[in-house]
Amino acid sequence: MRQLQRPLWATVFASVILSPAQAAEWTAEPDISLRSGYNDNVLLVTGSHSSVWETDLSASTKFGVAKENQGLFGDAGVVIRRFSGGSGRESSDLLDREDYFFNTDAYHQTERNTYRGNIDYIRDSTQDSEVNQNGIFTNAYATRIRKTAGAAWERTLTERMSLDLGYQYNDVSFADEGEVANLIPYKFNTLTASLNYQLTPRTVGILQGSGSAYKPDTDLDSNTWNIQAGINSAFSETIDLSVLAGYRRTKSDGLSLFLTGFCVGADPGASFPDCEGGFPVATGTDTEKTTTKTNGAVFNASITKRLEKGSLSAVISRTQRPDLNGRLLDSNQIRLNGAYRLTDKLQSSLGIQYSENETIVNIAGQDANDSVRQDNRKDKYFSIKPRVSWQFLREWRLAGEYQYAKRKNRLKNTASRNAVYLTLSYVPTKLSISR
Repeated sequence: MRQLQRPLWATVFASVILSPAQAAEWTAEPDISLRSGYNDNVLLVTGSHSSVWETDLSASTKFGVAKENQGLFGDAGVVIRRFSGGSGRESSDLLDREDYFFNTDAYHQTERNTYRGNIDYIRDSTQDSEVNQNGIFTNAYATRIRKTAGAAWERTLTERMSLDLGYQYNDVSFADEGEVANLIPYKFNTLTASLNYQLTPRTVGILQGSGSAYKPDTDLDSNTWNIQAGINSAFSETIDLSVLAGYRRTKSDGLSLFLTGFCVGADPGASFPDCEGGFPVATGTDTEKTTTKTNGAVFNASITKRLEKGSLSAVISRTQRPDLNGRLLDSNQIRLNGAYRLTDKLQSSLGIQYSENETIVNIAGQDANDSVRQDNRKDKYFSIKPRVSWQFLREWRLAGEYQYAKRKNRLKNTASRNAVYLTLSYVPTKLSISR
């Protein structure tokens, strides 16, 4: 009789929780914060808008359980956001919201194998998720729900070579999609295989292939294959370097809409809708299947410098991402981050982000490259966020933050935003229990 197989992530999670053979350490790190501030363009719109005051109450906890060769870690929390002072699109009735998140990662190691699994659930706003994380802007302010599940397997082949296999499933939907136009739920699946070789004690060479399937809730069906090569290197005792670059190939199938009709008084052989020598008469619409093939470069490079009292990091990347409007994008990003401890109780940080997003396949599955790229019509986004925090008591921290953001859409309309926030946080001592 054939035995049923559990998914890999379920096996990993169960082995961590249920295995009684090893002593386990349980940990929890709670965090409660109250943030309040002023934002002069919370939706970053190019048209008329009003300023708002925002107050957020958030409670979260990091948790984990670890054994000698197994572990499960995660975090969960809720954020209650309230706004005042706005009107129209910025009225509190539309902006007030409650967000939630729950993320878990688990691993199990044997002599030559490492198994990993993850399950994530995030309920947040389209503005926060797309702009802050990916630099992708959407005009719709709505509730995004993202569910993610994944599994990975790393196998040591030889003393210097290993193989990594991974799969990620993403499902994005909207709690209030019926009230917001142009938002399209989608599924995005990715399968990755990497061959790693220890070139030197400090450097690992990587050859990676991946495939992704993008399926929005339309007639579009898009598949992409990537091949990349690069290195991970501990360049020195204080510098880490990672470079991965290669080529992608995307094939998309969709349905496009066109007019049907006939010609009046046209030259012999003239066809609708050109109707040379006459004029067209439209009678209706029809659809036809379209197949698009595009290609381009993909890369991701990062460098981290550890300082005596802080760190500096930089990331530059070109990746393919779906957006919330049924398109597939080439997303170029530059991220710079720095952190520095001014005193034992005073710390500072700075984050800078720049992104350009270019449509490669539109909602109908058509190649947008020729018309869009010739006109240099890209969505652009820039933000800078300096922050200073003061730990005035052992478990209490006060932070001040300024945010500036600017965007330019494909029609070259611009919008900017200034925001200032103060955050009071209570972070009790980490709880740890061994049993």
